[in-house]
Amino acid sequence: MHSANTARINGNCMEKLKFYLLTDTHYFEESLGAEGKAYEEYMKTEAFYLKESSAINKAVFKKLKEDKETELIIIPGDLSKDGEYESHKSLIRELNALKDAGKKIFVLTAGHDFNETGRGYKNDEFVGSKGTEFKELYNFYYEFGYKDALSIDEETLSYIAEIAPNIRLLALNCDSKRECKGLIDERLLNWAKEQLQKAKEDGVYTIAMCHYPVIPSVPVFDLVGDAHVKNWREIASFLADNGVELVLTGHMHIQSINEFVSEKGNKLYDICTATTVGTPGKYRKIEIAEDGTMNVKSINVEGFSLPDEFKTAEEFFDWRFKYSVKNKINKILEGGSGITKTLKSFGGKILNSIKLKTIARLLFIKIDSSLKDVKLIDFAGEIATAIFKGDMPYIKGTPEYDAINKALKRLSFILKKIEPKPSKNGVKIDLTDMLLNTIGNNKGYSDNNAVINLKG
Repeated sequence: MHSANTARINGNCMEKLKFYLLTDTHYFEESLGAEGKAYEEYMKTEAFYLKESSAINKAVFKKLKEDKETELIIIPGDLSKDGEYESHKSLIRELNALKDAGKKIFVLTAGHDFNETGRGYKNDEFVGSKGTEFKELYNFYYEFGYKDALSIDEETLSYIAEIAPNIRLLALNCDSKRECKGLIDERLLNWAKEQLQKAKEDGVYTIAMCHYPVIPSVPVFDLVGDAHVKNWREIASFLADNGVELVLTGHMHIQSINEFVSEKGNKLYDICTATTVGTPGKYRKIEIAEDGTMNVKSINVEGFSLPDEFKTAEEFFDWRFKYSVKNKINKILEGGSGITKTLKSFGGKILNSIKLKTIARLLFIKIDSSLKDVKLIDFAGEIATAIFKGDMPYIKGTPEYDAINKALKRLSFILKKIEPKPSKNGVKIDLTDMLLNTIGNNKGYSDNNAVINLKG
């Protein structure tokens, strides 16, 4: 019999639930090497920190230990930088310390957690290290999910476990094979359906976690194959129609909260959380009350030593992200030979120097005076950073929105020719609407701090 203080959500009993959610820790064992010319070259295009990874994550773990009232921690994948055996060993020591402090931890592994060869940088060169095989991850993380599992899908290391009285966590591993990243196939769905049916029979409530977002974090990511699970509408409908209202995700290093309603009218919320080691440097504390009211709070990653040139962790994280975006763009414009090399070089020089007022003149549009002297490449970096932080600020009425809206209208004849290709399976794509809703949050609630009612 369920206690009197439980509520029923979608017919299942549920008690209060409180937990920390962090993901994409990309933990790196610094002794493997993080110095020299090869390292510096690699870090030109890396959006998150490598050498500082262990110190940053330890600062987060310290904060989690200080909260004596919240024992549950959920981590949906990409635990290590690139599957280095020593990185896993170091992270597991930290997780064991959390466990010894009274924490109950449930993790999911993902593509960055297994690799034939690990990475390191010493003496100006890339240095290989011992990697981790996928089959080793079960024993590595046995204490952090598998030990408490009611059922395990051995092929993918997906599992279901009771994480609190009357509440289960369905951990769906969509990133267990190199050749099918982001795939939840029919076989795994059948296993999941059995677990959800059993949960329903037992009268318990189930939430899910998956490394890849089930719902694209921002509209334009619907067009990016590696930004969400494959056939995401099918997977979202499956979860919603089988009693799952909440899925916890990562992978995209972005702060987002999104909702999806199936054809049967069932709703699913996807809470995607950023990496701990890059912009925007966030993790979350989530509390669900007995009546299904879910309070989502985002917390800044802080408490680690900063280089002298940075006053805050936010500045530190943002610098790396913007620096990498600029270098990635420039790298695309490098290389080639003959006329191709000349054109790329010319294009690179223009991109790095052209200002928005020049773009506006070319498109015959007027933009706000505050934007005229902004370089295009810097503008792109600011927009990208804002998107990954969530609560995208560029809504109707802001100078940035108005400038982009005018540019899109001017280019509409090109966009209309492009739209038929991504429009498939009965879903019609409107690129202008998609892009404008990517740069501005028009959902009616925050991507970072929100109160949502899960009561179906």
